[in-house]
Amino acid sequence: MRSIYRFFKQESSSSIPKGVAVTVLVVALLWSSPALAAGFFLPTRGVSPTARGGASIAPHDGDLHSLWYNPAGLAHQSELSLRLDTSVVGLHVVHQRAPRQMDDGSTRSYVAVRNEAPPNVIPGVIVGGPTPLSNLSWAFGAYTPYSGGGSYPIDGPQRYVLVDKTGSAMGFLHLAVAWEPTDRIALGAGIQNFMGSLRVVTVASGYAGIFGDPEDEDLDLWAETTVTDLLSLSGNVGGLFRLTDQLHLGASFQLPYALNDAAATIDTRMPTHPAYDRSEVTDNRVRLRVDFPWEARLGLRWAQQEFDVELAVVYEHWSMLDELVVEPHGAQVTNVPGIGDMEVNTIAIPYRFRNTFSAHLGGRYTLNPTVDLLAGYVYERSAVPDEAYSLFALDPDKHQLSAGAALSFGSLTLELMGAAIVMPTREITTSEVRQVNPSDPDDELTLVVANGTYRHFGYMGGLGLRYAF
Repeated sequence: MRSIYRFFKQESSSSIPKGVAVTVLVVALLWSSPALAAGFFLPTRGVSPTARGGASIAPHDGDLHSLWYNPAGLAHQSELSLRLDTSVVGLHVVHQRAPRQMDDGSTRSYVAVRNEAPPNVIPGVIVGGPTPLSNLSWAFGAYTPYSGGGSYPIDGPQRYVLVDKTGSAMGFLHLAVAWEPTDRIALGAGIQNFMGSLRVVTVASGYAGIFGDPEDEDLDLWAETTVTDLLSLSGNVGGLFRLTDQLHLGASFQLPYALNDAAATIDTRMPTHPAYDRSEVTDNRVRLRVDFPWEARLGLRWAQQEFDVELAVVYEHWSMLDELVVEPHGAQVTNVPGIGDMEVNTIAIPYRFRNTFSAHLGGRYTLNPTVDLLAGYVYERSAVPDEAYSLFALDPDKHQLSAGAALSFGSLTLELMGAAIVMPTREITTSEVRQVNPSDPDDELTLVVANGTYRHFGYMGGLGLRYAF
């Protein structure tokens, strides 16, 4: 919090005006913006790959989902085909905030809050096939990451961490080619455009230490941040190696990508306390960049005619998200009693993500010429340590169990998928997540607001169609 105190070019000895000004000026910049990077993606995407636990790094020839997992798997397509996917992702969360010890020796207890967001609908479309050039194939797709929504009561005890992030949308446009120089080696590469429009609502405290309480609702400041970026280029590369007729090795690398908005917007609703009656922010625009990690993937598949099974590991370099930098467009807080106008400077927000990995085991069994059965398991380690954990950065360890089927009817294949995401209860006692109140540089007034119990469970269902022309 000490670095936040440098935001102003002026200072005042008046605690009330300083608290009013600082809280008004950038509550959304300091708190809502980090949530944009904390909406972690689930470790699988696509109906059939999710059914087999995301074990698709060494995919069979012509699998269009290889566009994301390993573009080399697009090689050796014999016909033009189209794949349509629709999935539903739901996230059940119950958070019981830890009791607060009051100054008079009493204890304040809090009601448990639940995620009220509806399930996310996840679409996807991929088309691809061979080219006139020998052993060269292509694919183009538009798809979105798998993730759940979050919405909580605006007057709940969690409001200083997160109120709402529904209405956000992220996705890729992706073009890739694959080349098979021999029947033992395939190579692939793709270019991506990552797009996103992210919306986050949160609340901060305007408590100045002279009257009231840090959690008084008439000192709450509501803020809605929207970040949009429609052009963020990235890419992926991969290789597929047939070690023997049955044993296949796949490896791929996903480049990092980012959302970079030079005119992100922050809309605020002022506290109802009279001290805020005449205060306002002159410019609601900021420059904000959110980085997403590079990934390295490796898979080994044993393939027979009637079945195949793959073991894969994925490494995600989340520690590259060291901080977020927020650059206001000359914003000022006007009509601050006893101070006048105050200018807002650039803000650097520390972030403590850690590198993580996931392990995938999945396979296929051909029941008959019409029916293939799919099943898989995923374990993914959390990328958020206890001290940074909250509804804001909700990323527990995950155990994902999935199953599905592929039903073939000539040129048309119907795919079904269902999955349960088991996430162990997380008890946080060492949180460093506090209310936003930059008028308190030494954290003497702000409260730790993320200790407590987090219970989570997720589920997915999906329907996919593949048509070969």
